[in-house]
Amino acid sequence: MIDGRTKIVHPSEQTKAEHTLESLAIAGASAIQRLISERDDLRVRVNTQEGDLAHLTAANIELRRCIISIRQHYIELATKVLAQLEQLDDSTRDMIQERQGRSFDGRNEDANLVSLAHRLKPAGARQTSLSNFDD
Repeated sequence: MIDGRTKIVHPSEQTKAEHTLESLAIAGASAIQRLISERDDLRVRVNTQEGDLAHLTAANIELRRCIISIRQHYIELATKVLAQLEQLDDSTRDMIQERQGRSFDGRNEDANLVSLAHRLKPAGARQTSLSNFDD
């Protein structure tokens, strides 16, 4: 006998399959939309970060320029101070040599200074004499 069976799809099963297929398509479309949205958000973040990087790079360059300028001013200042210290050293050395080279005839000037120092010193200070100031 010939089996006359054919696959008969019930209307409820067909709508169920269509519904499943439709919900899969909607879920896929929704996933694609989320991916597109995330991609767009990432592009915005990348653009923002590139802008921030450009600003930070410019600030870094400006700070380096300032540091180089400060370093240059420091070197100039140190050079000037060194020159002044050398002048002071030369002047002190010349004065010491001049003082050692001349005879000490200026005892009156020193006596006057010692007298003035005695008059101006605070009460109870240690007594000094002209002999304490000899070279």
